[in-house]
Amino acid sequence: MVRNDNDATGPPAGGFRDGLDGARLRRLALNALAIGLALTFDAFSTHPPWHNALFGALLGVWALTAALRHVLARPWPDVAWSVLLIGGATCAGLSPTDPSAPAFVGATGLFLLISTVETPAPWISGALAAGVVGFVLAHAATGGEPRVAVSVFISGVTGGSFGFLARMNGLDRRTERSTAERRAEQAVQEERARIARDIHDVLAHSLGGLVIQLDALEAVSVAREADDDVVTRVRGARAMAADGLVAARRAVDALRRLPADVDAALGDIVAGVRASGMTVDVDVRGEAARVPVPVAEVIASVTVEALTNARKHAPGAPVAVVVTAGRDTVLLRVTNRLHPMARQPEPGASGGHGVPGMRERAEIVGGRLTAGPVQGEWSVECRVPYE
Repeated sequence: MVRNDNDATGPPAGGFRDGLDGARLRRLALNALAIGLALTFDAFSTHPPWHNALFGALLGVWALTAALRHVLARPWPDVAWSVLLIGGATCAGLSPTDPSAPAFVGATGLFLLISTVETPAPWISGALAAGVVGFVLAHAATGGEPRVAVSVFISGVTGGSFGFLARMNGLDRRTERSTAERRAEQAVQEERARIARDIHDVLAHSLGGLVIQLDALEAVSVAREADDDVVTRVRGARAMAADGLVAARRAVDALRRLPADVDAALGDIVAGVRASGMTVDVDVRGEAARVPVPVAEVIASVTVEALTNARKHAPGAPVAVVVTAGRDTVLLRVTNRLHPMARQPEPGASGGHGVPGMRERAEIVGGRLTAGPVQGEWSVECRVPYE
């Protein structure tokens, strides 16, 4: 039975963690620097307590959103950046002599709102209009100087321009990523088709021929009244070959029509290998539905290859398959006890088969794969990032 544990929080063995990666740390550092600049600007200004409280609340919203951005679902980030834009513009209008700090916060909110590719244009337009109205009303109510309006206008244009450029860059990267994903999906489909053909043309045909030969050998043994032990062993070998033929055909079918969802794909794979007598425990953790189709295809094909290797090199040993899907990374670990009488495949073996073949499939989608003995077990670990 495949277990889908969406509430799993602990990282699996192997060091995977859905925590602060390098890109997220850089984003946090940039936001912290910007907040520090806003505080520095504000330190050289004198405002009434209520103004300072409003400004501090805006910085609090900014800091909290930056820290929780990776777990906030849309549209909450857009709401937060809109609050920064409107609140900063209004605060700037309420600062008749020195609007530098609140104008900086409003311009930053505009930048963050525009730069996010997923933010729809009508939302951006509405938040910008509300910010302009808030500034005009506050500026008129306080009788602000014209230079204040010019300063706020320059801040807004600067923030909006940088945000627009960042948005265009993000759209370009999204297009490139979509193209790369399509190419990766095509490559994975071609690789799966090749594996299916190899299994069908080589393994299935060989096992089919072996079944026929064992049937003939059984008939000859019975006709010549061979020893009962010989007949029993021939029949046992014939049954094993027939089971292997069934398992090979199921593997071919699974490779040709695996579901796109990781959970469903693993369920189909495991059902096939369990039918052949293999003991497999599968644990799917996290947000499996977030895994892109090309990545899910690679995880499925690597799982098939790893289970095939486990059955070949450690027959009878139970196998554990753990998939942990985070918000931006998926980790597959396939482990089995080292068989005392069998030699596991060498991690650096050449020839394009086994571990090198799995590693090549992982690298197609920007992942990396390691394999080798770990504390008395043979472990295959495949880690693939995505956005």
